[in-house]
Amino acid sequence: KIRTIALFAALTLAFQPAIIAFSAFGHNTKLSTVLLIPLIFLLAEEVLERRRMLHFALLALAVGLQMLKAHTQMSYYTFMFTGLFAIYWVIDSMRKKRPVSGIFKSLGVLAAALLIGIAMSSWLYLSVQEYAHYSIRGGGGLDYNYASSWSFSPLETLTFFVPSFVGFGGQTYWGHMPFTSFPMYMGIIPLFFAGLALVIRRDRTVWFLGLTAVLALLISYGKEFSLFYDLLFRYLPYFNKFRVPSMILILVQFSVAVLAALSLHSLWQMSGQSISAEMRKRIKLYVYIFSGIAGLIFLYLLAAKSSVIGHIAASGKVADPRVQEQSYRMAMNDAVLMIIFTAISIVLLLARLNQKIKASSFVYAVIAVTVLNLWLTDFKIIDPKPKTSRENFFRADDVVKFLKSDKTQYRILPVFDNRPANWYAYHFIQSATGYHAAKLKIYQEMLEETGFPRNFLLKYLKPVTQNGRRTMAFRAPAEIDAKQRRLHQNVLRMLNVKYIITPYAFSDSGYKPVFRGSKNIFQNLAVLPRAFFVDEVKKVSSKEAVFASLQSVDFDPARQAMIYKDPPFRASAASGNRATLTTWGNRHLKFDLAAQNAGFLVISEIFYPAGWHAELDGKEVEIYQTNHILRGVFVPAGRHVLTLTFHPKRFYIGFWITAVLFVVCLAMVVVAYRKQKKSDPGREIKNLN
Repeated sequence: KIRTIALFAALTLAFQPAIIAFSAFGHNTKLSTVLLIPLIFLLAEEVLERRRMLHFALLALAVGLQMLKAHTQMSYYTFMFTGLFAIYWVIDSMRKKRPVSGIFKSLGVLAAALLIGIAMSSWLYLSVQEYAHYSIRGGGGLDYNYASSWSFSPLETLTFFVPSFVGFGGQTYWGHMPFTSFPMYMGIIPLFFAGLALVIRRDRTVWFLGLTAVLALLISYGKEFSLFYDLLFRYLPYFNKFRVPSMILILVQFSVAVLAALSLHSLWQMSGQSISAEMRKRIKLYVYIFSGIAGLIFLYLLAAKSSVIGHIAASGKVADPRVQEQSYRMAMNDAVLMIIFTAISIVLLLARLNQKIKASSFVYAVIAVTVLNLWLTDFKIIDPKPKTSRENFFRADDVVKFLKSDKTQYRILPVFDNRPANWYAYHFIQSATGYHAAKLKIYQEMLEETGFPRNFLLKYLKPVTQNGRRTMAFRAPAEIDAKQRRLHQNVLRMLNVKYIITPYAFSDSGYKPVFRGSKNIFQNLAVLPRAFFVDEVKKVSSKEAVFASLQSVDFDPARQAMIYKDPPFRASAASGNRATLTTWGNRHLKFDLAAQNAGFLVISEIFYPAGWHAELDGKEVEIYQTNHILRGVFVPAGRHVLTLTFHPKRFYIGFWITAVLFVVCLAMVVVAYRKQKKSDPGREIKNLN
């Protein structure tokens, strides 16, 4: 019985469209982190109730392994979930008049297990914590608008019933989020039976999971329900480090899966005689309410087509009338399926209540229709591709072949490229842009100041009206913003950006067209090498001063550099100095230097002080933050070998903490398990009193 119910819960959670989407869209760390939530919940309850060594060690291992999956936000939500359960458990224990000392002991054991689990992730998170200080996630947290931009909305709650109510994602989506690729649908059958659990099984677990689902839903609304979200954003530690409020809906999906399973468990145990008249009355009322909500949604979509399409058009996200019609048809089709599966759920429920079907047959039937219900949504998300299709996607095209023919060190700037932001990395071509969820703050500041990559091309364009239609046309040279052009040119020069990749042609004396194929390639005629000496070093006090100089006609990055500290000596003319890059890697750089005069070497690699060390002829020298985003080293006259090595101390400290704690917890599991085998099945292994 229990295994069959567990199978239902597992399949319901595994076939959640969000879970399927994590796999389909490459969110593998998110997927593997989420899959440990049920185990952590189970072990946390066992630790609070029994305080056994086995559960304590397993919980610490589960938490540590989850955090090592490297999706901090999902782990944070797991801690919120566990903390909420601990509070709920304390209230319930006090209501049952349990000894206060026992309650505090249980909380202490739980806290110790969580802390050991967190410490076990030191291998990863000591470095992450260090990096966070320098990233856009550090300091005071994320900007509110950025953090809340993927807020779920009350309107989209209707996708719990009709997955395509606001479009299915992609070009058909017209909801409040900037965009999405899939709906937050959980299956109408699991939703029906989850709600039923609140009617027929009102125990501690059911009420807790119901409370969790409601709170997680309110949090997911983000700025759409700002009163609740803002309190957490301002006052809950680390909450403001995360974006995409809708991500917390995973707790709703987990709660629904478990609640539905608990509902089936209760129905399995019921017999005709055990169902009171009062219970039948409550179930009847619930069925009327649920089917009434489903019916109203169906009738609205059926009778108000023009209104729905009007809302789709008013959203401004779906301009094409054909796509608006498609979005409506998808919603209508899903509404029909909602009615069918709701009817099936009610028929199965009534059959079980009236003993027309065996308990086991009832549960197996619910499992079958639930998988069908979810799969009809899942298959729209999964887009399996044959191996040849994947190879074609990453196939080296004419642009890649041209770029790889240049064997020098350089970067590119793709502008209005229709491929994913990190596509060129597959071919080991270095780019000045790309996607990272937690960019270095100094680099993000540069991107915001320059508007790269879009503004590189947009500065050459202006809006015009042709034949009554608004379009874009190229500006005359005199119309181009001179300061913005100098800023772009100077930043691209010092970033070693040699090629601009764009589907559009543009005219600028600083760039020469060198290739025309599937894309246009323009060469930056004034690109600087990966390392170069300058004539003059100037101390500045702020990033604003740096960006102001980068726009000035008096600044030339080939001759001048800016740092935030006092220079140890004055740099001399760099005309006779040379720097040759002999070794390049992610963690190791080596240069042969020939300096006729003492000077300052600018290295076109992004400044990151946590772990990078520079040695000149084997003696450590300081790396200076240069031009806000780059590195620089003062070099005395003569021939030298400069090496830059990434050797972060926190990483190695974290490794040993993780290794030791993992071995200790694993040993505790082995010892506790052996004692359990020797003792009676009902005897406690060891109480951590």
